[in-house]
Amino acid sequence: MGWSTLYVHGKPGFEEEVLEQLERSSIGFMPGSMSGEENIALYWVDERTNTRDFKKAIGRDVVFKYRLRVFKSLEEVHAFQDERLASQFFTPQEEALIREMEHWDETHPNHQHYKHSA
Repeated sequence: MGWSTLYVHGKPGFEEEVLEQLERSSIGFMPGSMSGEENIALYWVDERTNTRDFKKAIGRDVVFKYRLRVFKSLEEVHAFQDERLASQFFTPQEEALIREMEHWDETHPNHQHYKHSA
C-alpha cells in the first residue's frame, strides 16, 4: 500500500476529534506532525483515499464545527491562508470610497441621514 499526504486546516482544537473519527473509520491513516504551523494537521492516508472519502470518515458535524478544509499539498494550504488574509482588508477602490464618504460627512455637518419611518 502506498501513502499520500493530506493537510487539514481548521479552527483551533480540531485535531483530537478528527483523530477519534478517523480511528473509528475504515480508512488507513497515520497522523503526522508539523512544527510552526497553526491549525494545520497532517495525515498520511492510503493512496486510494480521496479527499471526499476522508471528509466523510471525519463526519460532517466535525467538518462544519471546525470549518475543516482538506488540501493535498502544503502550498495549497498556504495559498488558502494568503487568500483569507487578503480578503480581510479593503481593496484600494473600497478605501478610496470610504475616504470620500468620510469627507462628505465632514463637509456636510447639517446633513441628516435618511431615516425610514414605519
